[in-house]
Amino acid sequence: MNYWNLYKDVWDFHKKYAEVKNTDDYYSALAEESSGIAKKYENHKFAVDLLLAVVNELERKCKEMANNADKTV
Repeated sequence: MNYWNLYKDVWDFHKKYAEVKNTDDYYSALAEESSGIAKKYENHKFAVDLLLAVVNELERKCKEMANNADKTV
């Protein structure tokens, strides 16, 4: 496995989805693309773990945004 290509792909993925949107289209695209990257690297555990770390961070940001929105209402 080429780790540098994996890091680049995951970095590009993270950049693309860093602006979190709480929409079905956003999450559908996020899931589809992360699955595609995992398949590209034959679901190698390290690749899947990196992708899960990014997805978990994006979910954390989404929850944080929702909590902040609740406080201002």
